[in-house]
Amino acid sequence: MSALFHEQLLAAAGQAAFPAERTLDPVTGEEILDAASEATLAQVFSLFGITALNPQDEDADRVINTACTLATEVAAHVQALIAAGGALDGLEEAGGWHPAYRAYISALWRGDREDVARCAQALNLSAGIPNGSLPLEAGPLA
Repeated sequence: MSALFHEQLLAAAGQAAFPAERTLDPVTGEEILDAASEATLAQVFSLFGITALNPQDEDADRVINTACTLATEVAAHVQALIAAGGALDGLEEAGGWHPAYRAYISALWRGDREDVARCAQALNLSAGIPNGSLPLEAGPLA
């Protein structure tokens, strides 16, 4: 399970690293994402345990900041943990991580979706990452 989860997680993160800009809907005049970008962001949010934010949320900055943070920083930490064979103690940078973030990265590495969601909630991450937030490694979002 975890190998397939890793593959899905890293593939989705790679696609979402630079999410598409919103464009104006010609019918409603509202800003929207194209269907492919929306699907990619929805997959990333699902895999990373983001349950209270959707790609079409009116707070576009939160959507983009969340996607970029997960797809770059968090995915890089998961990738490093994969390379270390799952041993957090083998990652030099992990020594300074908050215990809640360590648990989140471990849950992502294990591919345990229920634990991923629980750990995301413990980090106050379920509703996404607002601009100006401290790094997740520092602990729960304010």
